[in-house]
Amino acid sequence: KTTVSYLLESILTAAGFCCGLLGTVNYRYNGKIMPAPNTTPESYEMQKILSEMASGGVTHVIAEVSSHALDLRRVDDCDFDLGIFTNLSPEHLDYHRDMEDYFRAKKRFFTELLAQSKKDCPQKMVANADDPWGRRLLSEVRIPALSYGLGKNTGVTVEHEETTLDGIRAEISLAGKKITVASQLIGRFNLSNILAAAAAASVLRVETSVIEAGIKNLSCVPGRLEKIDSSAGIHVFVDYAHKPDALKQVLQNLDKMKQKRILTVFGCGGNRDRAKRPLMGETATTYSDLTIVTSDNPRREDPLAIIGEIETGIDQKKIRKVSWEHLVFADDAHTYTVIADRKAAIIAAIQIAQPQDIVLIAGKGHEDYQILGTKKIPFDDRIVATQALRSRFSDHSEVVSPVFSLAEVLAETDGRLITGNKETMIYGVSTDSRHIQPENLFIALQGENFDGHTFVQKALEHGAAGVVVSDARKINLEQLNTNKGLMEVDDALRALGDLAHAYRRRFSIPVIGLTGSSGKTTTKEMLSCILERERKVLKTEGNLNNLIGLPQTIFRMTGQHEIAVLEMGTNTRGEIKRLTQIASPDIGLITNVGPAHLAGFGTIDVVGKKKGDLFFNMIPSGIAVVNLDDEAVCNVVDRWSGRRITFSMRAGADVSVNDIRKNGARGTSFNLLMGGCAHKVDMKVVGISNIYNAMAAAATAVACGIRFESIQRGLNLFQAVDGRMEIIKLQNGAYLINDTYNANPASVREALLTLKDARNAHSAFVFLGDMLELGEAAPEMHRKIGMLLATTGATAAFLQGEFAQVTAAGALEGGLAKEQVMFLKDDEEAMASLKKKLRKGDWILVKGSRRMKMDRIAARIRKDFGDRKTEGE
Repeated sequence: KTTVSYLLESILTAAGFCCGLLGTVNYRYNGKIMPAPNTTPESYEMQKILSEMASGGVTHVIAEVSSHALDLRRVDDCDFDLGIFTNLSPEHLDYHRDMEDYFRAKKRFFTELLAQSKKDCPQKMVANADDPWGRRLLSEVRIPALSYGLGKNTGVTVEHEETTLDGIRAEISLAGKKITVASQLIGRFNLSNILAAAAAASVLRVETSVIEAGIKNLSCVPGRLEKIDSSAGIHVFVDYAHKPDALKQVLQNLDKMKQKRILTVFGCGGNRDRAKRPLMGETATTYSDLTIVTSDNPRREDPLAIIGEIETGIDQKKIRKVSWEHLVFADDAHTYTVIADRKAAIIAAIQIAQPQDIVLIAGKGHEDYQILGTKKIPFDDRIVATQALRSRFSDHSEVVSPVFSLAEVLAETDGRLITGNKETMIYGVSTDSRHIQPENLFIALQGENFDGHTFVQKALEHGAAGVVVSDARKINLEQLNTNKGLMEVDDALRALGDLAHAYRRRFSIPVIGLTGSSGKTTTKEMLSCILERERKVLKTEGNLNNLIGLPQTIFRMTGQHEIAVLEMGTNTRGEIKRLTQIASPDIGLITNVGPAHLAGFGTIDVVGKKKGDLFFNMIPSGIAVVNLDDEAVCNVVDRWSGRRITFSMRAGADVSVNDIRKNGARGTSFNLLMGGCAHKVDMKVVGISNIYNAMAAAATAVACGIRFESIQRGLNLFQAVDGRMEIIKLQNGAYLINDTYNANPASVREALLTLKDARNAHSAFVFLGDMLELGEAAPEMHRKIGMLLATTGATAAFLQGEFAQVTAAGALEGGLAKEQVMFLKDDEEAMASLKKKLRKGDWILVKGSRRMKMDRIAARIRKDFGDRKTEGE
């Protein structure tokens, strides 16, 4: 019905008429598009829309009339010119008693409504004589009719045809006239649909040349064997076939045109006719080389129970079931597997397909949602397939863009469309107008020193397909291209997170959320190094760990990834909760809780509670990875009732260590205790803090099901992260600890203790910048660090920052001599002093908060003294 409607609309438009259309995909006229809650509108709504169409100058209306609408008499007050009967096959038998009852409902349209019509068409009915129910209708209904069919002896038929995966070419005999049609539609059943539309157009007295043009003008019908663009030679189709006969028709047609193999992804809807499920299982596996049975719209049914009923129709003697983890084609038999997650099923099919294969994604077609329980979530087979193809075949040196329709953007962000078309597709999300790519969505964020609204026009000029703003009044609509999508939301930053969450939901891979006061990045890198032994990993890069950066990381997720490690940073209350809501992690890790960002949190207790938001906003079945040696973490996790994996220096945890050996610049070795066995680890990093980071990474890997051997190997291969306890051997034989990325009391303490252990009898030099964001606790925290500094036996300390005097006072109180403490006001003076004193085997520590820019000192030392690989490397 839908395809014939679209064809007829295209023909009538080519004839110069103004058309309106009412059908399964939508209701539309004059560029106005309305969602279609029903194929045929309710009675009152039908009259209202027809009235609006008439007032708008519409000359012809094409309506798909469902059996429900006929049975409920929704269209009884409409005076139709013409009716088209395409075919009848088992469907809606949860509503109709049987096929006879179904046929009677359809027949009523022709015997009652058309028979009473006062319109003057030479024929009132066009019917498919290839269909047995169509032939019966032609024999039983006493109104002027025109038959069509692929067989002979019909009023409209085919003289010659050529159907390929590129389209249809045919010569048609149309009421005694010959016409040649060329169409981009696929399949012989679409040739039948072309005959129906051509027959109807001829009854409406449309010229044959116009019929030819109208058929040629229609490139596709949404979700009706709709071809997804692919430059890789794989033929990917999305089709609405959701009943046995429709699926059979599609597969039989594809089977005749296939060049290689057919892969079919399909499922059955919940709370609908259950009898069709085994029939569809039989049909799919009969005509497909590989079938992936998945979910459709499960509604209130268990998706696995629906899949189980589908499987009862599959001949297990002829069709071999294979593991979804090891999808294979068999030369001697058809195969099938079960992947309940529809997105994962589509991705799996496209991943295994080869050039010239056909991938059919059946059941949902044009639908842009999936119904789970009573909730309708955005989901579009076409978008998922497009994304999967891009993920597989694009240049992976570039970020693969997330794909959304503007309708999805509006649904996910509760946005309001100001200009543009909801069906517009966007590829990629950007918050920086300087780096806009064609067809990106630009989100206009606001901050203390910038307002994204001022860059909207620039973003559009650079090719953005749409923009999201929080105040449309700031946008000059007169200068705006109204074809571009302008959407207004209450909060642009929240909208960015909502879109990232929606995109994350498209993937079924495990996601790990990781936070803590210190060690986050190093632990993330250790964990990623472990996971990469077995899986393809998406991880946070750089400092993209906040409310802007985390969404950007999630948008890099593709079908190539098998697991994600997402770092979450915070300096204010509520941020971890929101980040967790966006990422929806399956596993959560809090490395530790310490006095960091106290300006935003106030006390360490509050830091612990707010870090704990990670555990309590994960999915309910999530796993908490717990540091048993951190009292604040333990206080938080006491309220966690879910599964947990623990780590500790003490025995009794799931992961622990013994036999720790500090090997100076070569690193650290220890036994990692997991699963009742000791695994020897030789890491190229130093410090007790890195042993904790290693335990945290190992425990998280255990939660992911990673083999112990891979955990051991990953830790052995790990290299220090730039600026994080990075040991660099200088040309003169001295060692530099570059720990300049950031600083808080806990990380400075660990760095100083590591220096104390590493230097042995050699001299030590400390360059220390302020620790920021400590609020009222800052003076006391700096004084204590100064006292700890004195215990390291440092030869000299170079201090910088607002609290340098306080740190110096603590150092003097701890026992350092006044001449050992210098204030870093002139880098040249400090370097000159260092050059006089630094000898082979000596150690230098450079540490401070990022805004103190202590990395300049580390870079200067490396430049002046030269560096080479550490002995551990």
